[in-house]
Amino acid sequence: MPHILCIDDNTHGLSARRVLLEGMGHKVTVARSGREGLEAFRNGKVDIAIVDYRMPQMNGGEVVREIKQENPKLPVILLSGYAETLSLDEKVPEADCVLKKGAREVSELVNAVNRLLRKSMKKPAASVKAKEKKALRQQSRS
Repeated sequence: MPHILCIDDNTHGLSARRVLLEGMGHKVTVARSGREGLEAFRNGKVDIAIVDYRMPQMNGGEVVREIKQENPKLPVILLSGYAETLSLDEKVPEADCVLKKGAREVSELVNAVNRLLRKSMKKPAASVKAKEKKALRQQSRS
């Protein structure tokens, strides 16, 4: 079961996303600030993170950058009611996806989560697996 980390200072939005994502069969951890979210990220295995942009003390762009610095392969979705106004696609290029909060948020979030999880959970190609096995055998002989 994929583990999703949701970070947002708005408890209503956070609660709604948790219900939606748990209804899809995901394990969800919520955090109400960027710092709390980074702590949860560092303390547990997370498969994808959903981060609000506008938060006090530490904005979502800063959170995304720290997550990506520690785990560049982790898919991260950045949410904001101001996504277009603030040009967040350009301002936070580290985000794998930038979504606008609003009427289409639910369907776009569901699609983005499914797409990014499928992409990140693809198994490595057979040649990569063979190289990994060969490397392990060589290490065990040493």
